Amino acid sequence: MIDTLLLSTEDADLKKAAEIIKNGGLAAFPTETVYGLGADAFSPDSARKAYAAKGRPSDNPLIVHIAKTEDIGRVARAVPEEALKLAEAFWPGPLTMVLPKRPELPKETTGGLDTVAVRMPDSEPTLKFIEYSGTAVSGPSANISGRPSPTTWQHVQADLDGKIDAVICGEPCRGGIESTVLDLTDPSAPVILRPGLITPEMIAAVLKTDVSYDPALFSKPSDDPDYRPKAPGQKYKHYSPNAEVVIFEGASADVFRAIDRRLAEERAKGRKAGVIDVPQPRTFFAQLRQFDAEDGDILLVAAPDSVPAEGPLSGPDGKTLDPSVYFSLMNRMLKAAGYNIVKAGRQNMKIALAADHGGFALKGELIEHLKGRGFEVEDLGIYTPDPVDYPEYGKKCAEYVVSGKADLGIVCCGTGLGIGMAANKVKGIRCAELVTPFMAEMAKKHNHANMVSLGGRVLSPEEAKKLVDIWLDTEEEHGRHDRRVALLNEM
Repeated sequence: MIDTLLLSTEDADLKKAAEIIKNGGLAAFPTETVYGLGADAFSPDSARKAYAAKGRPSDNPLIVHIAKTEDIGRVARAVPEEALKLAEAFWPGPLTMVLPKRPELPKETTGGLDTVAVRMPDSEPTLKFIEYSGTAVSGPSANISGRPSPTTWQHVQADLDGKIDAVICGEPCRGGIESTVLDLTDPSAPVILRPGLITPEMIAAVLKTDVSYDPALFSKPSDDPDYRPKAPGQKYKHYSPNAEVVIFEGASADVFRAIDRRLAEERAKGRKAGVIDVPQPRTFFAQLRQFDAEDGDILLVAAPDSVPAEGPLSGPDGKTLDPSVYFSLMNRMLKAAGYNIVKAGRQNMKIALAADHGGFALKGELIEHLKGRGFEVEDLGIYTPDPVDYPEYGKKCAEYVVSGKADLGIVCCGTGLGIGMAANKVKGIRCAELVTPFMAEMAKKHNHANMVSLGGRVLSPEEAKKLVDIWLDTEEEHGRHDRRVALLNEM
């Protein structure tokens, strides 16, 4: 067990951390992306110590950090003009370039490869620390392998206290996800091996050439024992909290409905469930760790392309992020979830229907219509010679929706009035009667109605189907209506 020092970003402490590196030890350091675990990049023993402290497979290459652009030649034997252009544009910053390595750089550092992944981090204390160390510093993320990456020094301490020599305690990482890794071994065909805050569009603008993504990014990590990853994160499980993570993809309204339903189901089972409804690169890993700290069981996360961010996403420089960053965030989310994805949409939406004798025939027509559109349907009302009155049917359907057993509810009686009144007695239900197309649209757009009522003696089956379709296909309008909906839910 090592006594792990907590060091400040003052010069005296940075020099202490540099001495640890010179002596073959390990010191974690802050960057603009995530915290790194520093070791002497030219020392095979130091690399082995870093792998051991993290529990990291030895064929997963380490990124090498340098303090000055001209130091790139210390670790790479061939530095193309394209690399220098990118360094001028993006260093210091969250771009890692893969180049042919110099023979002095041990294969323990590069995961057995003849290439090196090199970058210059955008952190003044860390650049000083690297310079004081007098060497290039390898720096995988400073966490237990497979766990969410650390974005604060407290995250590092939680994972590696007693396993490393020191932690430089800087500010929380303002980027929040790891650097973009770009393969430049063929400078004429640059390939992104790991997406990050530096996007293909940004790189292409500098190099004046197309930039592609590695096809491996669009599939699960390879489990082939002979596969040699060229960049971190290409082969092994990454970013996973102790809790189960489920990603929901689809249109915004469908995603939120599916999450609400799953949340109710999980809580009904006695599981501690949480939700991330607007994921952000800066905070995603921290949210995973916080949920673990709360002993959560399952975390439900909306895919970033499903939900508009509340305000623009911003990168380390405070500027609005390129839309491609959503792809980078989704890459981390999928790995955190072990590719556990729910496609939210009609094929996952469940609608409960109930009726008394006055709406029984209409209910049957609606069930067939909804099934034909791809919805899952639950028939709650069964007309018998000794029927239950419409208030019981309305209440039963409403309770199904509130409990999460169904996403939406439809109730039918002779006029639609009484059964709708009964549904609205259940807290959390917003049941609107549908009579005209305009009412059907407003019920969803302004009132966010999660149930509707229809009259079997007022509407023809075709009229009812048309109204239900308008209600289902209208998007909720948020903003000023949210306050009113919240008031309705409290009544």
